[in-house]
Amino acid sequence: MTFDDGPTQFADAILDLLKEKNMKATFFVVGNLYMNTADSNWARIVKRMYNEGHVVGSHTFNHKDLTTLSADQIRSEMTQLEGAISQAIGKKPAFMRPPYGSGNGNQNVMSTLGSLGYTAAITWNLDSGDWNNKDINYAKQVFSGANGQGSISLNHLQYNGSTKESIVALARAEIDIMLSKGYTPVTMDKCLGLNAYQ
Repeated sequence: MTFDDGPTQFADAILDLLKEKNMKATFFVVGNLYMNTADSNWARIVKRMYNEGHVVGSHTFNHKDLTTLSADQIRSEMTQLEGAISQAIGKKPAFMRPPYGSGNGNQNVMSTLGSLGYTAAITWNLDSGDWNNKDINYAKQVFSGANGQGSISLNHLQYNGSTKESIVALARAEIDIMLSKGYTPVTMDKCLGLNAYQ
């Protein structure tokens, strides 16, 4: 299970749910979307993610489409966030998720990320549709269709029109479906067999 766009005002509620379910997730965080790295809550939430056994990956500083940026601009997006993550948890991420899933296969994006030490640009194969205001029934249908194949889910810690209740209800429903189908939720390092940090 993966969550994008944090930290947000709803992150603690999702972390509480994951603790209740005894599950670990991967969080692809940003530096300047719903909460800025200058906010002390940003570092507190990222530390909590890490300290509770979740993986923290990069989702860029400003959530920009990397295919529209030069190599220097990509480096700036990545290193600004790396510094904040490193300051919060003492490690630099090796995993990232390109905003909008855009950039896998793009030579400029991939070579620049590789030169910065990133070992995986991770997308997804189960999209909850939360970002597109799909309802919980849509997500249940998508997750119910997962039948034995490895699954990387796409969820967000906030989106247009979201509430704490809607985000937690969606995540709870997805978790319950996946567990009922016999899935064993793991973090991306376990999924890929790679180190999560540089």
